[in-house]
Amino acid sequence: MMPFDIDNQTLNDLEIFESASNEKSIFSFFDFTSTIGGKEKLRSLFNHPLTDVRIIEERKDLIGYLLKYDKTIAFNKESLDFIEYYLRQNDKPQLAAAFDIVGVTARFFLKNNQEQYLKQRGAQEVLELIHLLYDFCSELIIDTAPKLLHTLNEKIQGIINRQADIKRHNQLRPKTFKLFELEKYDFLIRNSEVGEVKELLGICYSLDAYLSVARSAKTHNLSFPLFITSNDRSIAIKGLFHLFVKHPVPNDIYFNTDKNICFITGVNMAGKSTLLKSVAIAIYLAHLGFPVPAESMETSVFDGLITTINLSDNLNQGYSHFYNEVLRVKHVAQKVTASKNMVVIFDELFRGTNVKDAYDASLSIVTAFSKIRKSFFIISTHIVEVAKELNENDNINFCFLETSMVDGKPMFTHKLKKGITDERMGMWIIENEGIIDILNGKSIL
Repeated sequence: MMPFDIDNQTLNDLEIFESASNEKSIFSFFDFTSTIGGKEKLRSLFNHPLTDVRIIEERKDLIGYLLKYDKTIAFNKESLDFIEYYLRQNDKPQLAAAFDIVGVTARFFLKNNQEQYLKQRGAQEVLELIHLLYDFCSELIIDTAPKLLHTLNEKIQGIINRQADIKRHNQLRPKTFKLFELEKYDFLIRNSEVGEVKELLGICYSLDAYLSVARSAKTHNLSFPLFITSNDRSIAIKGLFHLFVKHPVPNDIYFNTDKNICFITGVNMAGKSTLLKSVAIAIYLAHLGFPVPAESMETSVFDGLITTINLSDNLNQGYSHFYNEVLRVKHVAQKVTASKNMVVIFDELFRGTNVKDAYDASLSIVTAFSKIRKSFFIISTHIVEVAKELNENDNINFCFLETSMVDGKPMFTHKLKKGITDERMGMWIIENEGIIDILNGKSIL
């Protein structure tokens, strides 16, 4: 399977990761991890959306299972960090003979206190981690449990069944152990079972990441997408919202191969950009196998996602905003004609040029896009004339975000409706700010 096609422009548009200018990110809404390794694992998952529906479903089932049984595990960041440090020590432990208690004691007093502390705490932390994971698996593992949990259970049971001393320690759970036992456990952990313990740590970090996603689903009222495997591609999202909006207005979005373009009109400040980001984020999260911010979602699996929402000038290469837009459209054209099924989103197509050129370019590009049925496009504009000219195109689903004037002030419903709006707000904003009065020398309060 080819990797999911997404670029930095899209990741930045959607604010998937934190940036220098904005600490809030989609990643932060899912990050309830308690360990460094868990956070790194979660970030790795975010960096690699999937196109293999089998793997997507496996990941979705795992998160759903953890959410269903509402079982958490209290990983201690400092404990796992200390285990990592303990396992990295270069001195290879030697197993003392049962009768050599004198030799063990002598070595203990000859070694410095720091080394003994490292060995004692490290062994104790590993044993307590085994207890923690054993209890977790005992309560959660059933025949229908996902693969990762069965793997974790097998690793824990394997260590316990191979090592009678560790099995006994797991049964008795002593708070401390004697000097001779310390040497024995240190040898078992850093020699006989070192590979298994390291694998356990990796599973712990994965579990920490997936538990974090499950907690996010519960905290933010997210739902799991259903995937359509038929050849007839479609997207149907009900009750879609944006995670950043405190009191969001939910909206519905629908695509199929007969209506492969959603063309959205509406005035500035009506919420077009937020809506477009919401759709793109839901598609992105679905391809991670994660729950999405919506009441429900059914979607096909796509090859990639491309957005153009916050495109800037490229001053280093001397490109204007309009030329950057042209290059972006060219990039999209190459993707969607290369046997790829993509989701493409443009916010205010060709905003960087004059109205006449923007009208002509938008009309020709949208018409061409409508013929590429295997990809879906969402395009917003405030040039209403383009929408009206395209009105006879059966492949386009026309929608608008409503604005109404109440007591001389605009009211934004943020609700997506079918049709085309010719509402305009630019002159009202200019007049409301008193700009003309300032220029005419009139004083305003």
